[in-house]
Amino acid sequence: MMHSVKIALALALSSLLTCLSAPAPAAAEKGGPSASGSFRFPVAGLSQAVDFDVRTDKGGDTSGRLTFSGAAEIPDQDVDGEAGAPSGGTVTDVYYTARFDCLDVSGNRAVMSGFVTGSTLPAYIGQRVLLVVEDNGEGVNAPAPDRLTWGVYKQNVKGWTPSDAELERDPGVGLTWIAKDFEREDNAGVPSHRSDEVTCKSFPLSSYSLDAVAHGDGNIQVRP
Repeated sequence: MMHSVKIALALALSSLLTCLSAPAPAAAEKGGPSASGSFRFPVAGLSQAVDFDVRTDKGGDTSGRLTFSGAAEIPDQDVDGEAGAPSGGTVTDVYYTARFDCLDVSGNRAVMSGFVTGSTLPAYIGQRVLLVVEDNGEGVNAPAPDRLTWGVYKQNVKGWTPSDAELERDPGVGLTWIAKDFEREDNAGVPSHRSDEVTCKSFPLSSYSLDAVAHGDGNIQVRP
């Protein structure tokens, strides 16, 4: 009886050691490009701070978040024709969080986009956020300071459908197509109905004008 107990204990210990030494499942491994950073900076004399972290896994899914806090001037303008209550053009403390769903990395630059999930200004919730960063190394010996730019964009809601006014039922309404170069098989083509939602793919990385982050005010890291 004692011999059977010893064998059972040995088998149990062997099984436990096998589980502890086994490598983690491949699905749990993280991979792909990523970007992260935390920095403070003045805008028109107002102190603001941004903290972000975003990554694309091996399956191609992007996830991440952004937090913005600081004083900002809210203009007293109805530039979108919404006829809402005026905000008074006053300086107020603003806080919002955003969730990223798109990331594009090229070299030491990254552009990421998502939407505002919570804010002290209700009008911000649901708006698109675009953040562009450039990682130029660490410490005082870096060849150049890190750089960035960002924006918050309202969704463009269309309430009309173009059609031929002379036809009661225009057969072309709703049709879509892709225009391609007939002589180039590698040409991806241009869709007839482009989405106007602001994403990380809306503009090429080279088109952005970036502002420098002063040394000591934060750090940006981009990993292709």
